[in-house]
Amino acid sequence: MKQLLITIAAVVLVGCSTNEITVANSGTNVWQKVEVSAGGHRFAIGKLEAGESKTIRFRSKKESGGLINGEINGEKLEYEFGYYTPNLSCEEAIFLNNSHINDIEIVDMDSTVQTLDELLIEKRKSKNNPASINLKILSDELKAEAK
Repeated sequence: MKQLLITIAAVVLVGCSTNEITVANSGTNVWQKVEVSAGGHRFAIGKLEAGESKTIRFRSKKESGGLINGEINGEKLEYEFGYYTPNLSCEEAIFLNNSHINDIEIVDMDSTVQTLDELLIEKRKSKNNPASINLKILSDELKAEAK
């Protein structure tokens, strides 16, 4: 009888797995009408300013893949990611950059030791980031004017 109770408790705990998806704007432009679908749920995030992030916690009610869509600079984008089941949990971060779909990056937070804030700071500091590129251009222009 004790073994049966332990088995039932384990099944109940596994069925209560929580998923977490954090959507972060690692670029400098504003994302509009951001929505995430995953595990049989649909979440309206809305507007994400530069550097802003929002976290969604949910329990999957069916098996399905993830989908994020939004608008940036009047362009509508859609991107598929992950797969969710009612019995498994996962923690993912979706980093949105400044333009096209290739600027969306998915990070499995369960497989990294960095925090979301550390990853966001790292992405905003990269030399390929539009803010860094603009600073370099401005710096080069100021140097040229000084000559």
